[in-house]
Amino acid sequence: MDPLAANKSIDDIAEEGNKLFDEEKYSEAIRIWLKGLDLLERPLNAQSEAVWFQASIADAWFMLENYEKAYPYLLEAASNISGAGQTDPFVMLRLGQCSHELGKEDAAEYLMRAYMLAGEEIFENDDDKYFELIKDLI
Repeated sequence: MDPLAANKSIDDIAEEGNKLFDEEKYSEAIRIWLKGLDLLERPLNAQSEAVWFQASIADAWFMLENYEKAYPYLLEAASNISGAGQTDPFVMLRLGQCSHELGKEDAAEYLMRAYMLAGEEIFENDDDKYFELIKDLI
């Protein structure tokens, strides 16, 4: 375990990553959030905090347009047994977007879940192509 990470709270680590993310230092944010993920109890899929770290890591990979690296973190977040991932519209949105970018057939399913959880507003800050995938299904 990283001795510096051991002296910080999970919230401190999350906030440190947030600051880096806001400065568009995505790779650095990922590195920090991975340390936070390492500090969580195992199994990770039973920790609701893991959903936040996994979604944040995936979001940073998404910003770097590395959808292949983002996708597994989003799947892990979505499958968290706390239920926090399945009901998180942002997780569903990014999962659908990554699925689309990777040519997977389940993209519309995840994007529709995001829509059902948060409405059309969830799509406002992203490329219109994602909403276009589901607008005929609404």
